[in-house]
Amino acid sequence: MTDIISWDKAIDKKVKSSDDKDLGKVQSITKDYIQAKEGLVSKNYYYIPKYYLQGYDGENLWVSLTKDEVKSRFEKEKAPDPSEFETPEYTERRTTMTKQYPDFATNIPTHTGGGQSEQTTTSPNMVGMPWEKILDKKVKSSDRQEIGKVESVSSDYIEVKEGTVSKKHYYIPKYYIQGFDGNDLFASLTKDEIKDKYQRDSPPSESEFKTQEYEEQMKRTESTYPQFRYGVPFMAKETGVALESESSGKTLNIPWEEVIHKRVRTTDNIDIGDVETVGNEFIAVREGDVKIHHYYIPKSYINNYDGSSLWIDAPSGLVSGKFERETEPTAEEIKMMSKEAPKRMQ
Repeated sequence: MTDIISWDKAIDKKVKSSDDKDLGKVQSITKDYIQAKEGLVSKNYYYIPKYYLQGYDGENLWVSLTKDEVKSRFEKEKAPDPSEFETPEYTERRTTMTKQYPDFATNIPTHTGGGQSEQTTTSPNMVGMPWEKILDKKVKSSDRQEIGKVESVSSDYIEVKEGTVSKKHYYIPKYYIQGFDGNDLFASLTKDEIKDKYQRDSPPSESEFKTQEYEEQMKRTESTYPQFRYGVPFMAKETGVALESESSGKTLNIPWEEVIHKRVRTTDNIDIGDVETVGNEFIAVREGDVKIHHYYIPKSYINNYDGSSLWIDAPSGLVSGKFERETEPTAEEIKMMSKEAPKRMQ
């Protein structure tokens, strides 16, 4: 069994992220963080707060964050001020680790679980990418179109600039920002919606955001991510839909941007609306113009795609009772619904 080691013995040890990627070696240690250096020629420096360390396995120090999270939050050219670490998420993490390992301040606990010992997805109670860190990040719409880069951040909105010669400025209310995947920020509105509602030559007044629709969006977001005011939630990268064609047996790889606004049909060939957004584990379908219904359908129910419609493995009579929600379902609800999906014939 690996011995517990003191922090001063960690110099020059290799560092790995929770998704088992190299972060370099420990260069220096302070009472607040470890400095890891990655690379020999083109060097990257990560100033990782100590309480994000999981432990030492005899060869590597393991961090409780993915490499994308470490890069986006703690890659810096010079040492940070310790006050930068004082987020609600980090305070909670420090309290948890201190309860579990009372001598954590002086010694690094043994780690035996490998890279995946902790959940790598963002908890609703965690702070994601701090707002002040999103400057110059690319922004994409819900239909996966490029919007531009973040020019500035205020208490109410982010300013996004598109173009270098003929510039356009979009002042997007913060609560319409859905998440950050390590590279891009994603808005919960289409590009047309953003252009129509938030393209401006100058910043909008605060009162422009005080609409009933936006107030409801704020409530929905804060009920799902209580720490949203401190940072944008992390989200997984989407690569595409992988489906097996019933006719040919071949796997179809369909980019997500192709399915936005496509029609969704059931096993009895009933049109139940259009794909509005794509989540990590589900598609959100909108039906109706006056009386609107939202269906959150796990991806495991998708069984075909013909270029114009997605087909789900459920009859129209079950759609409302099974999938209709006023707000986005929790990860646990999606997991339960996915278990109920019909099993595919092998």
